[in-house]
Amino acid sequence: MIVFPAMDLYGGEIVRLRQGKFGERTVYPAKVGETAKSFLDAGSEWIHLIDLQGAEEGAPRHLSFIGRLKETGLLVQYGGGLRSEEDIAAAFEAGADRLYLGSVLVKDRFLAGRMYDVYGSKVIPAVDIRNGDVVISGWKEAGGIAPEALMERLRAIGYRLFLVTAVHRDGMETGPDREMYRRLLSRFPDIGIIAAGGLSSLEDVRNLKEDGLAGAVLGRSLYEGSIRLEDALREAASC
Repeated sequence: MIVFPAMDLYGGEIVRLRQGKFGERTVYPAKVGETAKSFLDAGSEWIHLIDLQGAEEGAPRHLSFIGRLKETGLLVQYGGGLRSEEDIAAAFEAGADRLYLGSVLVKDRFLAGRMYDVYGSKVIPAVDIRNGDVVISGWKEAGGIAPEALMERLRAIGYRLFLVTAVHRDGMETGPDREMYRRLLSRFPDIGIIAAGGLSSLEDVRNLKEDGLAGAVLGRSLYEGSIRLEDALREAASC
């Protein structure tokens, strides 16, 4: 299993939300470059970059940070506000190694197919779930489709790795929604899922690995010290 340390950006600052609510935003004093370097020094190969401002406003706002983070030696997985072909192309041109797309894949099934044809596995569908329902547009709107139906539709196109966020757990440090992930993996045994939302302990990392998750995103737990990234990477890599 791969552990992805996350960096959520809003107005150039590192922040975290609670349950996807922009009004419940915590700003951390950590500097972007120093934080990214600490992820690399801990042994991470990736950084999971979340453009929260882009997600809220509907267009990317932190593309310039991709190059800065690439300079540290990290691979960049970027998402937030990528809702047009032009913005998606711009994010790759800025240096992103992989993009995760949510709203646009829900709303435009034809674009979902084109993006897979053009970029293949460099695009990951982001399925954001709040209490069993898909949410889009910065978690402010209902997606109008069940998670299983959306994943089946995208799986039929060819997508095999998904970022699935339990928005109701995000930033809460109450543990991941294991039941939800188990249900999805049982329904789709041939896909990989990167879990996000609620991880707060090494036990959570261990449990998700045992459950068969392909990856896990760590956010608030790293910034508030409940998990050391070195320990999480070691746990995820252990036999």
